[in-house]
Amino acid sequence: MKIDTKHQYNIKSGTVDNKNPKSVYIQISAWGKPKDSSIEDYDSILKRKSKRVKRKLFEVLDSNNFYKDKSIVDFNMASSGVNYDKRSFMSVEVTLFKKEPLLPINSDKMIPMVKSISEKIITDVFEKDENFKFFKRKS
Repeated sequence: MKIDTKHQYNIKSGTVDNKNPKSVYIQISAWGKPKDSSIEDYDSILKRKSKRVKRKLFEVLDSNNFYKDKSIVDFNMASSGVNYDKRSFMSVEVTLFKKEPLLPINSDKMIPMVKSISEKIITDVFEKDENFKFFKRKS
């Protein structure tokens, strides 16, 4: 299921089993363009970005609806391909394990929760990034 946002990101959400949805995934993707031409090594920058995503998730995750200790964050942006003059693909996949009752992903209660988590990660981690400007498309 696609989630609309005012930001320049692609957001998808779903579950493996909508009839018995024990987990929910949120996928956020965009194209990042470096802001500073003097940076040559992006490994540590991207590791810090991954940690910021995890920290923000645990900060905003509602422990009444999700298990914080079971959540999985997979941040991908290859440091080897990052160059000042081009955009590089970035994706984050968050897997959240739900507590009872197991609401369908497309329910009126679940959609706002997923959207809120996505928006907070985008706003507080990616939009405030000092090293990259993110775009919905490559060009």
